[in-house]
Amino acid sequence: MAGKVAFFTLGCKVNQYESQAVAEAFKNKGYEICLGEEDVADVYIVNSCSVTRLADRKSRQYIRRMKRLNPNSVVVIMGCYPQTNPDEVAEIEEVDIILGTTDKLKAPEYVEEYLDKKVLSGLSVGQYHQEKDRYVLDPKVTETEYCEHPGILGMETKTRALIKIQEGCNRFCSYCVIPHARGAVRSRSANAIIKEAKSLIDAGYKDITLTGINTALYGAEKGFKNDFETDLTGIEIIVKALNDIPGDFRIRLGSMEPTGIDAEYISRLCKYEQRAHYGHLSVQSGSDSVIAAMNRHYTVDEYLEIVRVCREFDPLYGITTDIITGFPGETEDDFMSSISLAQKVGYLHVHSFPYSRRLYTPAADMDGQIAPPVKKERNKRLIAAAEIVSEKFRKSMVGSTQKVLAEEQIETPEGMLWRGHADNFCMVYFADCGKIENEFVNIKIDRVFQDGVLGRKE
Repeated sequence: MAGKVAFFTLGCKVNQYESQAVAEAFKNKGYEICLGEEDVADVYIVNSCSVTRLADRKSRQYIRRMKRLNPNSVVVIMGCYPQTNPDEVAEIEEVDIILGTTDKLKAPEYVEEYLDKKVLSGLSVGQYHQEKDRYVLDPKVTETEYCEHPGILGMETKTRALIKIQEGCNRFCSYCVIPHARGAVRSRSANAIIKEAKSLIDAGYKDITLTGINTALYGAEKGFKNDFETDLTGIEIIVKALNDIPGDFRIRLGSMEPTGIDAEYISRLCKYEQRAHYGHLSVQSGSDSVIAAMNRHYTVDEYLEIVRVCREFDPLYGITTDIITGFPGETEDDFMSSISLAQKVGYLHVHSFPYSRRLYTPAADMDGQIAPPVKKERNKRLIAAAEIVSEKFRKSMVGSTQKVLAEEQIETPEGMLWRGHADNFCMVYFADCGKIENEFVNIKIDRVFQDGVLGRKE
């Protein structure tokens, strides 16, 4: 029954990790994994995101395009979009199997049951609907413990890998649907994380990113059991254990919410020598009043204190962030505060997007909804300002020497160059210097180049 499977993954690094885990589950059943999203396949897996309406629309467009490409294919949509809006997804006629966020790893079983036209048995969610000839999910996330699995063997890239360490969020930011989509905070066993990390490091991966729905909440749930005899708390438990593994590799931390960490905690994390000098510190707005309306429990000054600790540790510490434009009630002054914050911090990159109304969220019913043209115009201005900020940060790297992981060779206007990420996550380009893929090289930075910087091997 095995055939070809193609994946279309939207959204966060957690989705990227989960798509890899699902791909390996299919591979274990004899399926061939297509490298391209639009290859002709027997099964199409859409691992959806529902942070914005744009993400929902991209999922629908891909589904319809792939069903036209191969009308006899089985199309599976899974993840946050069907979990939060199952009725809307059920109206997509081209979909054959609808799963949520908790049964992704059972996708191969659903596909084979569907192809056999058997009524499901022994699976925790989903029912076969004869009248619609499809499987659909139970739209409730009830799990209270992390659902363990064997871990992944690798990623498409041969140099950088992800490890999922937790699931769910209990912060309930007023604009965010993710707690409804992903459920309560559940932390993965530290032993399982370290076992997977050792496997990936032994396989040659040298850049390991710890990811989760909110990594700052690792170990925050009631009843969390620490596998190690240590007084450490939170994600430091994992960072310390990884730091003790022998080898030449680095540890990156996924999105760290200021609602779950503070400057003192970040200062403790900075002492681990294997940890990369980089952090994604989501801020969402530069206005205290907007941050409060978002139900995010920190101030701009508290956020800047975290930044201060990072930059005192390393002036070239790379910081990226998310900023929403046009949140309900946002004034022009509020918006300008976001631009001012970007300039103060000196971000490597800002991921900005217009506010999108989401089901189940308080912000959807707030007064002061901003007109779409205004949201888009503000977002355009923020992107332009953020590009200037990024260039200034990258210029500050000129003259420094960066430890770069050589990842791939690409054709550029200046010829064939190697490129890879520096410790601070900036993309570094440099001239061909032999077969150095997946090796760390010291690069002296000469100038800003494309989306990163250009340098030469020392």
